[in-house]
Amino acid sequence: MDIDKNLKKIRPFTAPPKQDYVNFVVPKLPLDIEIGCGVGLHPILYQGQHPERCLVALEHTKEKFDKFYRRFINHGSPENLIPVHANGISWVSQQLPNESVDQFFFLYPNPNPKPGDLNKRWYAMPFMQRVLEVLKKDGKITLATNEGFYKDEALDYFINHWKLKLVEKIHLDSSFKPRTHFEKKYLARGEACFNLVFSK
Repeated sequence: MDIDKNLKKIRPFTAPPKQDYVNFVVPKLPLDIEIGCGVGLHPILYQGQHPERCLVALEHTKEKFDKFYRRFINHGSPENLIPVHANGISWVSQQLPNESVDQFFFLYPNPNPKPGDLNKRWYAMPFMQRVLEVLKKDGKITLATNEGFYKDEALDYFINHWKLKLVEKIHLDSSFKPRTHFEKKYLARGEACFNLVFSK
């Protein structure tokens, strides 16, 4: 893959139109953001494992968010988990000040595999510029995927274009406790799953 040609396709970031969101107050706890949390399995597991941290879990699809919110209520509405029904790009762009986030999670995003869909892949989106602006110094980005091409492109883009440092690269197997329903399904089928962690 000629990464240099692909990198030229990243457009400059332009903030999306202003949305009518309730103003978000950055908590005193370390702040993590999950974009596209689906029905919320990972947020529920994560907040229980990390009570000393605050996780904002964003989901745009109403049906998925409703299931997530019911799960949130059924688990006692934990104070260190904030469910948000919103477009992740708009919410992050308009609600978070620079250098306020400790970690971003992108777990099994839509790979948008068609060649013309490059700018729809998180690592090649103009929005990634804003993600890095709100990420603290030494903040981390965790990306998980079951697509080999997505893993390879993410490595190229995050390291060569966005100048991040790879701090963890794991090939998950059946001994790994799944964090999402997608991950559970992929591992049960014996598919390769990859977990990448990058540092600013």
